[in-house]
Amino acid sequence: MELLNPDERGIGRAVEILKRGGLIAFPTETVYGLGCDAMNEKALEKLFEVKKRPKNKPLIVGVSRIEQVYEIAEVNELAEKLMEKFFPGPLTLIMKKKKIPDLVTGGKDKVAVRMPAHEVPLRLIEGLGKPIVVPSANISGRFTPTKPEHVIEELGDKIDALVLGNCYLGLESTILDITVDPPKIVRHGALSVEELRKFLEVQYDEGVDFEEKFVTSAEIYVFIGDSRKMIKEFLEKRPDAIAVATKDYGRTIVVGETVEDYARNLFDALIRAEKMGAKLILVEGVEEVGIGRAIMQRLYKSASKIFR
Repeated sequence: MELLNPDERGIGRAVEILKRGGLIAFPTETVYGLGCDAMNEKALEKLFEVKKRPKNKPLIVGVSRIEQVYEIAEVNELAEKLMEKFFPGPLTLIMKKKKIPDLVTGGKDKVAVRMPAHEVPLRLIEGLGKPIVVPSANISGRFTPTKPEHVIEELGDKIDALVLGNCYLGLESTILDITVDPPKIVRHGALSVEELRKFLEVQYDEGVDFEEKFVTSAEIYVFIGDSRKMIKEFLEKRPDAIAVATKDYGRTIVVGETVEDYARNLFDALIRAEKMGAKLILVEGVEEVGIGRAIMQRLYKSASKIFR
């Protein structure tokens, strides 16, 4: 794996690799992505193999210009308005597909598209001259990477290069299916329901999620409400436990007191706790409003037990 700086030389080298069908990891405003030419079926095959991702699971396509969306998707008036409002940014739109390989769409008649709000993927797409796929840079089912070291440890020499940089939000994009009426959120993410509802009516199912349950070597207990006493008791009883919380309870990875800090640091904290040998990770929950809803959805799907 080549480590590349996000300067002109590094981006140029990354584009060369993409053009010959290689795989590149890179930062986005949400999480670290793993990209390849969205039109190169051999590259796509390799990406599915590296991620150990089922081929019936669609990939998100990243674009750098609105015109590229029209080439791969059927863009209606609602899509145009949403793109004008939220592109670039952490919103993925599901639309009827046009010319795009079936591997990208899982054989379905829809395609998921977003425009990252981060200069690295935008420059990569511009350099390649066509869209790239932008799934997270991890093995499917593992914790989502938000730092370069997460990708290096997880994927190592299975990919061609990694562009160094920072992720600002720490949560994946929100996925909105606009082929149904009203539009439906199929994955909660860094753009909240509340923000979307300022612009249009959307529906969602509480339990729905685009991703599978995380696979981890530790049990995860999630605590809702005032959980200080319970977390401290577990830490006293279980020497193999580590807490992930907004305050230090002893053997605690502190993720910050604001929900934005919590989102930015959550995946890193879970990865660190696992690396430290925790057999039990005690996670202090947040209020389920705004991006807190997306945070809790990810925790619920991974929890061995939930305490309220």
